[in-house]
Amino acid sequence: MVWLSGIAAVLLIAGVPCLVLPERHVLGAGVVAAAICAGGLLLPSLGLATAGAVLAVLVFSVALLVASAANAVMAALLMGIAVLVLLDATHFHQRFNRSAITQGVMRAHLGQLGATILLSMLAVGVLAVVSDAFWLGLDAALRPAVAAAGGILVVLAILRATTR
Repeated sequence: MVWLSGIAAVLLIAGVPCLVLPERHVLGAGVVAAAICAGGLLLPSLGLATAGAVLAVLVFSVALLVASAANAVMAALLMGIAVLVLLDATHFHQRFNRSAITQGVMRAHLGQLGATILLSMLAVGVLAVVSDAFWLGLDAALRPAVAAAGGILVVLAILRATTR
């Protein structure tokens, strides 16, 4: 079951950049990133999967820079979920590859992953609504500073969560 979620994530990683910029070069770069991610999933190697995920996010970022799409928020949500599921599936297989776990453990793990995905989707929706309302009344010169401060807060939150 976790293998299927990893394979679905690899397919999303290959195709999501084409939602923003539908060109064969973008598809080719997405397929290369997905192939690296698939190698990380099959071996299982968290380092290889992470390298593929980083490449996939870079391809997606370049596609966003080249073409502004109306569905960029939805595409970014799909890319984020795909990277989350890929890294989770790879880590799961790296930890439990040779162990005999029951179906209940796998179901519980997939349930927790599903809850994380739903919370992520809710957070993206709230951020999209709040950011639209926030940007309307903010001076254009201050927007990059506010975005940078938000990025710094996210990094600090990640550091706090991982150093507990």
